[in-house]
Amino acid sequence: MKKVFSILFVAVVVTLVACSGKKSDLVAGAWKVGDMSSEAPKELPDSLKKVLEVQSKAQCEEMKKSCTFEFNKDGSYSVKMMGNQTKGKWQLSDDATQMTLVEDSTKEKAGIVSKVVELSASKMVFSMENSGLKQSLTLIK
Repeated sequence: MKKVFSILFVAVVVTLVACSGKKSDLVAGAWKVGDMSSEAPKELPDSLKKVLEVQSKAQCEEMKKSCTFEFNKDGSYSVKMMGNQTKGKWQLSDDATQMTLVEDSTKEKAGIVSKVVELSASKMVFSMENSGLKQSLTLIK
């Protein structure tokens, strides 16, 4: 009985230690595009919404094939897509609800801010809105 209790106790301690890491530790690593979607502004005509939907699906399929993200623990990142590479710095908010990406080649310090919808060791889901266009990006390890 003592042996079973000892094994159980060790398992609980290991689980607690593993779960006590910072959320930003979950971000570090290589990621690829799992899914991507766009939602057109409501005021757009249906014909334009359909064009946007078709373009979005085609873009998603291309990104699944050619796009990779590498987030490093030191706060740097690189994105490779269609033969091009972008580098910069990333930062996750303390409450893990927002991620900011600042490209090295930009003079803007604000960067791109996305809402973090989901964050786990194997999946990250972001959402953002730009000029009325709502976008969602799912990255998977």
